[in-house]
Amino acid sequence: MEDEYPILLTLGALLVLGPFLKSIMQRIRVPALICYILLGFLISVLDSYWSFITYAFESTFSILAQIGVVALLFRVGLKSHTDTLLEKLPHASLIWVGDVVTNLVVGFAVSRYGFALSLETSLVIATAFSATSVAVSVSVWNEMNKLQTDTGQLLVDVAELDDLSGVLLLAVLLAIIPSLQAGNGSFLSVAGATSAMVLLKLALFIGGCFLFAHYLEARFTRFSRELERSRTDLTITILGAGLAIAVIAGYLGFSLAIGALFAGLAFSRDPDAVQTDARFAYFYEFFTPFFFIHIGMQVNPGAFLSAFDMGIVLFAAAVLGKFAGVAGVAILLMNKTNALLLGLSMIPRAEIALVVVYQCSKLDVALVSDEVFAAMVVVSLATSVLSPLLLRQMLR
Repeated sequence: MEDEYPILLTLGALLVLGPFLKSIMQRIRVPALICYILLGFLISVLDSYWSFITYAFESTFSILAQIGVVALLFRVGLKSHTDTLLEKLPHASLIWVGDVVTNLVVGFAVSRYGFALSLETSLVIATAFSATSVAVSVSVWNEMNKLQTDTGQLLVDVAELDDLSGVLLLAVLLAIIPSLQAGNGSFLSVAGATSAMVLLKLALFIGGCFLFAHYLEARFTRFSRELERSRTDLTITILGAGLAIAVIAGYLGFSLAIGALFAGLAFSRDPDAVQTDARFAYFYEFFTPFFFIHIGMQVNPGAFLSAFDMGIVLFAAAVLGKFAGVAGVAILLMNKTNALLLGLSMIPRAEIALVVVYQCSKLDVALVSDEVFAAMVVVSLATSVLSPLLLRQMLR
């Protein structure tokens, strides 16, 4: 029993410190995820002195982190809508495609030819580069009362499409990496054959989610509401169903993150389910920080300093890639100022980028080394701080 005391003591300390530090971050207008990552890194630093992270300790926080990923992506899906996403394609697709393609190329080129990293690791970084943290920039636009403008709404549209494409690219990446590592043919042949199989399985999974959303979800939600007669109980039931769908995706060879996203989309068309979001926020606020805390725990203190130079170079590439990929296309569709604002707003890499790196690190330890992991954490922290600072100045 005493072996569990360090785990419980750490959990208690995090539950006390987390909201306190989050409040401080909000006052200085810095994304809360930064304090959570730093808390996790602090645990890693303390462990290097006292070695209190046991197998049970790591397993506990790993499970909490996985639930945090499910809560994070489920809420992304719940706040989206398939019909709405399809409506966004005509006016946002050009910027979205330019953004994703540019950052895939930049991320891969810098990793593969700048740092001579392996093909598989370069693909991981490229996929992480393609994502965007919609929450970081949207909070600034909302704070400045600019979110309801045409440019503000376009930002939300492109960022949501970025999230979706990032998760889909992760699904393909997790499938092709084992074949590449096994040396089963050239990259193009492996990527083509494996991607075709992944897309087929993904189509079947999405088809199952579609059938559930259109024929079972409303009945399931209505039955649960009438049986439980409590909004809180209904929220727990919906979260449980979302977790079950995420696990099914895991059994199909995808990550929990992919399943959670489509589970959220499956429930997003039902007003009863969407109305639970206010209560679901409590679960989101409780579990999601553990994902970022666990990210910080995975950063090796010894590797952090040695990876800092790599992190700075990747940070510069991440900033230039997003700015060029977004603003370079947007300037063809709008005035220069709005194009610059849009380019700055898309710079942050946080939630989805870290999900990509985290999930790939779990696939194979050698795939994401301690230095690469630490460098990508530096990219996430730096882009999440830089973009809001510049945006506030320009939006004023």
